Amino acid sequence: MKRILFAVVIGVLFLAFLPAQGTPPRADKADPAAEMMKNLQAVSTPEAVPARAKAGFDSITAGDLMAMLAFLSHDALEGREAASRGYDTAAAYAQSLFALWGLQPGGDMPKAPAAGFFGPEPGRQPAKPERGFLQEFVMKEAVESQAAAVLETLSGTARGSRAFAPDVDFTFSSSLPLEVSAPLVFAGYGISEKQAGWDDLAGIDVKDRIVLILSDAPGRDDPASPFQKNKELKEKYLAAAPMMRRGGGADFAKAGELFKRGAAAVLIARSSLADGDIQQEIVDRRRVNDDKPILPDSRKRLLIPGAKGMPWEGRPILRVSREMADALLAVAGKTVDALQQEIAARWRPRSLALPGTSLRLSNRVRYELARSANVVGWIEGSDPALRDEAVVIGGHLDHLGRKGDYIFNGAEDNGSGACGVLAMARALALNPEKPKRSVVFCLWTGEEEGLLGSRWYVQHPLFAMEKTLAYLNLDMIAVPWDEKGLGRMTRMMNIKADELLKRIRPDRFLPLSLSAGAPDLREALTAANRSAGMDILYRETPRSLDRMSGGSDHAPFAMAGRPWAFVLSGMGENYHTPADSIEKLGGDTMERVSRLVFLAAFLLADK
Repeated sequence: MKRILFAVVIGVLFLAFLPAQGTPPRADKADPAAEMMKNLQAVSTPEAVPARAKAGFDSITAGDLMAMLAFLSHDALEGREAASRGYDTAAAYAQSLFALWGLQPGGDMPKAPAAGFFGPEPGRQPAKPERGFLQEFVMKEAVESQAAAVLETLSGTARGSRAFAPDVDFTFSSSLPLEVSAPLVFAGYGISEKQAGWDDLAGIDVKDRIVLILSDAPGRDDPASPFQKNKELKEKYLAAAPMMRRGGGADFAKAGELFKRGAAAVLIARSSLADGDIQQEIVDRRRVNDDKPILPDSRKRLLIPGAKGMPWEGRPILRVSREMADALLAVAGKTVDALQQEIAARWRPRSLALPGTSLRLSNRVRYELARSANVVGWIEGSDPALRDEAVVIGGHLDHLGRKGDYIFNGAEDNGSGACGVLAMARALALNPEKPKRSVVFCLWTGEEEGLLGSRWYVQHPLFAMEKTLAYLNLDMIAVPWDEKGLGRMTRMMNIKADELLKRIRPDRFLPLSLSAGAPDLREALTAANRSAGMDILYRETPRSLDRMSGGSDHAPFAMAGRPWAFVLSGMGENYHTPADSIEKLGGDTMERVSRLVFLAAFLLADK
């Protein structure tokens, strides 16, 4: 499990540094490794911190960060799961510090109390309502769900029906109800690529159909495949990490294109069984690890009632076994193996409708109501003409909670980022000079359940989104990179590790993703790092966020069209396990990252 989780994160970083999807290939075939290295800012001798921000910068120390982290990651908080007593305790701690440091409350206005039986006391003026630090909202918790898939066939006058078993024949993880029944089509690998002369979707109608596709691309192990001959396409469809091939990355992008064309649902079967079918993956998730307790994922499934979902939500994408795929294809007298052989014989698509078939999909969910809150404080800008604009800094406060006797303390994920936000709030509060624009500090709830707190804030912002200059996101900032981790990353990026190691210090290395088309944000980060002294690998990404690149609280801001930066240091092997505790961490990386982001936010807000 540790290896799989690490592969996920390395895969995400790998995807982040690939050329943006939709960008036409360069005529000069520039080396992607050389292009990537151009975005490296290695600072061996830091410059002096600008005098107007020095007091705040210097106030951020490893000792203070570790002291705050000791509380947030304590067993008494029981893992800070959203809508739990432990999370509420963490939120109360954060708001008490905001108040102590003199931040202005940015949460809700108090609700009017219900009138007493005798009405208000005569002659007494009610107190003027004032905001609090908590931004509360109600959520729906999916406490039970049952997915079903039933194939219905008609041959002449004979009708047939076959039910498939969830978590045996298919997997479907959703907290949303589903009822859809539609005809079936097989759309090959679901790929339309002009540069390869390949179009699985030509001549096939997917609108209002349930579409079966294969993962990856044709010819994973065949050098004759057009997808092996084109380096860009090979990287896009075939070079991802194993976990990426199991439903993430390119496969979800393919499904997204099918939904744009009106597909009712998408079924993805594995194109190769070299690593086993989906049943092997399901059983592996249930395997007991004697070295370290990694418990079944039983986190709360929470939704914001009536809220606009993220792009990956509400789309019925099912992972299906090859046995189920063959059963769906049987009406046409085909199997996956037979169709793959036909495709490889001439390297031509073999998409086809499946007449006389329909698939009925359902997901029945029972909900209960829950409540949680973001913590929001802010410091007003010094310029009367600009103080109604803001820079937002945030990180999620929640984690996975308690599972049986095990507490998932979440020291790295994301106690470290939350403490960074707190330290920066204190730094700006005590800094004698304030930037021209206001700065908002946010600690989010419900990130682990789908970025719920940041999504709620974007829909109910303290400063209007058009007045929000940028969002800076801190998620896991305590674990430094080492040569072993860098070796894995560089192999994924198809470059030599020693080339990168010659130019960076692993313990000061920081991959930093940010939105393209935001020169002020990039300039502020670059200028701040001249004083922070880190070795930053920047990646500006113009791609719209998908399932793989939208996994933290910058995603809702990106979807609202706001500039963003996402800071994540090296990931430790204890990610999402009970072993993610403070004893495994030090404060030096937290200090460096927090100082960098503080100074960047100050410079951006002061521009």
